[in-house]
This record gives sequence, structure tokens and C-alpha cells, in this order.
Amino acid sequence: MPLQPIPTKKFKKFLKNQGLVYVRTEASHEIWDRQDDSLLRPVTFWGHKKEVPGLHIHTNLKTIGMTYKEFQKIISKL
Repeated sequence: MPLQPIPTKKFKKFLKNQGLVYVRTEASHEIWDRQDDSLLRPVTFWGHKKEVPGLHIHTNLKTIGMTYKEFQKIISKL
């Protein structure tokens, strides 16, 4: 089952909750990373869209090292 998109504002709240900070915008993509550079690559998604697509959520959860189940628990509380 494909992941459902979520509002961009909520995804940004989730990233802040996980200790990530906004780094820059490159073309139409927002780049987020941890201040200690502990991620192998930065989290990237379309920041100008109303919703973050499920595929972006899936790949960014892999980058963060989190399961979708853990993500759902956290996002439901935000």
C-alpha cells in the first residue's frame, strides 16, 4: 500500500521534532539536515507543494532511519 501524502507544514514540524534544521532551498527542493551532520545524506522534499508525496516520505524515513509505524505514532501527536 502506498504511503499517503501529508501536509508540508506537518512534515516540517516532524523534521524539527526529530532534530533536523532547514539548511537551504535548491531549485524547488528544501534541504534539511542535523546540525551534527549525523545523517549520511540530507532530507530533501518539495517545500513549495501543499503536500509531501508518499514517495518522498518513504525515502526520507530511510534516510532518518525510522520505520513508517514509528513515523505514524509521532505524526499523530503533532
